[in-house]
Amino acid sequence: MEMWERAELLWKHPWPELRVIVDGYRLRIHHLGQEAGTMLLEPPGAVAEVRLAAQRHGVA
Repeated sequence: MEMWERAELLWKHPWPELRVIVDGYRLRIHHLGQEAGTMLLEPPGAVAEVRLAAQRHGVA
């Protein structure tokens, strides 16, 4: 997983060590019990799609 702001890479981390939490239209990314990032996803349903993809790759 990578988090970008425009052309700048803010952070990246391998999937197996992340926890994805759905909070409304936000995905909260946690690593070792701390929040590593938050993504605001649009359109409606995008959060569910990302969460499903994460589950397929073994993210809790």
